[in-house]
Amino acid sequence: MFFIVWGSRGRNKEIGAGEFYCPDCGDYRNYKMIAVTRWFTLYWIPLFPMGKPVGEYVECGSCNSTFNQRVLDMDPKAAADKFEAAFSIAAKRVMFKMALADGDIDQSEIDTITQAFANITKREIDPADIAAELESARGDTRSTADYLREVAAGLNDTGKELVLRSAIAVAKADGHIDESELAEMHDLAFALDLPKAYANGIFTEEGVAPITRRAA
Repeated sequence: MFFIVWGSRGRNKEIGAGEFYCPDCGDYRNYKMIAVTRWFTLYWIPLFPMGKPVGEYVECGSCNSTFNQRVLDMDPKAAADKFEAAFSIAAKRVMFKMALADGDIDQSEIDTITQAFANITKREIDPADIAAELESARGDTRSTADYLREVAAGLNDTGKELVLRSAIAVAKADGHIDESELAEMHDLAFALDLPKAYANGIFTEEGVAPITRRAA
């Protein structure tokens, strides 16, 4: 008796390559994009594909782990750079706007802002950015709180905290926070949409009186 042995099996084909962040390696690695297609087999020999690919996956070139294609959307470095850019811009703008609130700004205030920014963000303000940022702050007619209400959505809680601490650093520069400055600090916390308990934790750490009122 003569038997015809036929069936199907999957075959993998590389359809792309690049670099991605491998969750298993915890770093950037090369990857291959693999397409899986069902092939008709005769006597276990694949003869022709049966329709379109049935799936695709990403394979790490280092650890050989496989992942859903969505892994290619993960980019911790890009996310960190975006976060850093957002809070850095906001922190600088807030500090310069606050320093300009009583009129012009002198070199000692610029030095205070530069040092406060370095202490809080662990990075220096590029001297070339100072003049440009100062000019931008002068041309920004919004109140500091109104400015923060507009940018708060682009900051996570850590970014909001750093911005608030930046504002507190400028307010504390002369060694004293008066009632008007205290009210402004509280308004900034509300503008940043920080939870009251979270904001008060920051104020307590900074030696600033906590919020006791409701948001306006």
